[in-house]
Amino acid sequence: MAIFEDTNPKALKELLEQIEKRDCFSRVSSIPLLWPYHPYQQPSVAKMMPENKDAFTTISEGVLTICTYTEFAPFSYENGRDIVGTDINLLREFAAKTDLRVEFIKREFPGLWETPSNGDCDVAAAGMMEYEDRRLGRNAVWSDPYMLVRRSLLIRKSDLEILRGPEDFKGKKIVVTPTSSAHIDGDLRYKPLGATIVPFVPSQDEIVSQLLSGKIDAFGEGDVSNEYLAGKYLDEHGERLLALTDVHSMENPELIRFAVRSVDERLPAALNEFLREIERF
Repeated sequence: MAIFEDTNPKALKELLEQIEKRDCFSRVSSIPLLWPYHPYQQPSVAKMMPENKDAFTTISEGVLTICTYTEFAPFSYENGRDIVGTDINLLREFAAKTDLRVEFIKREFPGLWETPSNGDCDVAAAGMMEYEDRRLGRNAVWSDPYMLVRRSLLIRKSDLEILRGPEDFKGKKIVVTPTSSAHIDGDLRYKPLGATIVPFVPSQDEIVSQLLSGKIDAFGEGDVSNEYLAGKYLDEHGERLLALTDVHSMENPELIRFAVRSVDERLPAALNEFLREIERF
């Protein structure tokens, strides 16, 4: 039986150690990563930012409306009634800096990047990366990046000795989020070698349940997200039930960004300045 804990000091320590070894962040390394574990006990970065003198307009006056997909911890997920995560807490701090309230609209991941240009929200956030086929529309732009991730497969820890490289997944089932980086990577890296790629969007709990029951063999996702899951599902002795394998970079660096409505160009400019200030901090 897996034990699921939202605040797991051992998992947090191990995750930070992995990040230090892998150097997997290009910007804002440990600051946003800490936020999903303790979303209400962080020092306010917003208080350390300079005042924003160039006010911008949003879809709803006084509100930063955020579209997000909440089955993507640690970037965006639900903790009780609250939506938290690295992306979400960065945007909460940005809203605090600019004297805005935040409101959330939950969406599925496919097409999430299109929602700001469509006028549904000001910002879309859920561990997203820029790809040529992810067209934002004429009224939105990508923000500057704030995190670098690599690809990985989450597997049962008991399979770690036999599932190490792409060739080991011949005849195996790998679940990926449709239209995601993992989907692209799965089709390019594993499918030609005989793996079955299953585009599916269950909850992360369901994915882990299917892994542990043997219904699937792997979950393809970024190393940050999979490391988060591996550290949260433990046996009765506090040992991990899951492990990461075949951690690798895609041809182009995978940089996490926000999709931002650009009808008022001061909004993406202000958000990018906020990200630069955090980097300096």
